[in-house]
Amino acid sequence: MSQKPAPKVELAADRVQVSELEITNSDVVEYLEEIEAEDREEAIQYALNVGVKTLQLAETSREEEFVERKFSEMHQEFETEIERIEDEVEERFGSDGDVPEIFQKHLGEDGKLQEHIEHAFSEDGPFVDRLDEELGEDGERIQEALDPDDEGTPTYRLKSALLDEIRSLRDKIEERETEEETREELKQETTLKGDDFEETVGNILGDVVRNTTDEVEPTGEELGERSDRKVGDFVLTLGDTGQRIVVEAKSATNYSQPKIKEELAEAIENRDADYALIVFECESYVPDKIGYFQEFDDDRLSVALSADEDDDVEPGFLRIAINWARARAVQSYVDAGADLEPEAIQNDIGEVEDAIGRFSRVRTKTTNIREAANEIDEELRSIQNDVEDRVGKVRAELQGASDS
Repeated sequence: MSQKPAPKVELAADRVQVSELEITNSDVVEYLEEIEAEDREEAIQYALNVGVKTLQLAETSREEEFVERKFSEMHQEFETEIERIEDEVEERFGSDGDVPEIFQKHLGEDGKLQEHIEHAFSEDGPFVDRLDEELGEDGERIQEALDPDDEGTPTYRLKSALLDEIRSLRDKIEERETEEETREELKQETTLKGDDFEETVGNILGDVVRNTTDEVEPTGEELGERSDRKVGDFVLTLGDTGQRIVVEAKSATNYSQPKIKEELAEAIENRDADYALIVFECESYVPDKIGYFQEFDDDRLSVALSADEDDDVEPGFLRIAINWARARAVQSYVDAGADLEPEAIQNDIGEVEDAIGRFSRVRTKTTNIREAANEIDEELRSIQNDVEDRVGKVRAELQGASDS
């Protein structure tokens, strides 16, 4: 019987060529019988590819098993070594080991260290002898060192330093008290007090315009139309007419009537205002002929908020002055030719003037203001309400004219 020729296998860069190959494996034959003839070449190539992948996977699995076996052996060696070390530690440091015995011998209750300590600090020991040598019998030297009356001792030096510190602190306190007294005196004479009063006026103005269409703006730190002046601490703008009322707060003495009128005129010019109001902290700062309430030329007004610098300011005085300024501003608006019927407005302005007259009569009661405080407060509240009612009517009339 002739022998079949061996298959030829040729390898190229990326291909394999097999010729004269005969496969007699029944599984392969049965597998190919199920496949159409034109697809069998592709099926053979696929089967070879799967076989190669399977062989590679099997090789990888064998390598992993080898590595895992080696790690397992190494782990066992580590555990054995750890157990040996634990046994050695127990042998050395356990309750019956060498190390506890050494500690007990040297540091225990009956150890050598305890023996040395007891000897060193006993009555006849070297430590007590050394103390007696340094401090003297019964501590004489340390008592001398602590004597606060002996100039050479540390305690005396410490006492002296403390006394110097106390004197310095006392001097600083006295100096601070003197500064506070001086500051309080300056406050009565300089802008320190003026700054406080300006803030008070600003707070009252804020309350006046709350829940209204009017607006108030602090302008005391801003230059105005006159580039070299800041006169005019606040500007109140009327929501109905857009007119501007400038307010200057003063907490200073020696203001004559001409000086007041001049400063009010400058405030109107500097803040482009229609009316000017100067507010003094107390009546004692202005001439007697000006008093609590004085108007100049229908566009400038001076008002004081208390009798003397020791009295509390009365916000109601400023409220009345603001309402008066509003009325004058509206009157100037009407007189300027606005399309309004001025008769009703003029009538209400007359009522406001009557209320201010009542204010002047109330002012005479301030001589004994403490005794008559309740009566004056009630009267002032009534005046304030009357003024606000009349000005309210003026504003309503103005609004009605604007709507029409």
